[in-house]
Amino acid sequence: MEHSATIVAQTHQTKPEALAIIAAALELPVTGAATPHTYIALGRGCRLEVEIPKFGESLPLTIDIYSRRSAAAARLSAQNVLDVLTTATGWQIEHLDG
Repeated sequence: MEHSATIVAQTHQTKPEALAIIAAALELPVTGAATPHTYIALGRGCRLEVEIPKFGESLPLTIDIYSRRSAAAARLSAQNVLDVLTTATGWQIEHLDG
């Protein structure tokens, strides 16, 4: 079972752009670039995936953190990512769910 936490950011980025920005901010590589399953491995069994609005949907960009360990691990990783992104990107972070 996987647990998740989601960061919601108001930004206009494509999925590859958002992943590149996040990877640079976290100083981590993007895995599976240009494939349907692109993610950033965060360590401790966590990974980050980005979802962008589909045609006709409004913003936001969602950043999903998944953990195989626990909901608490997913939330802690998400909070750490949120802290880095707020400082490094200037993105308006709406909230953290999870």
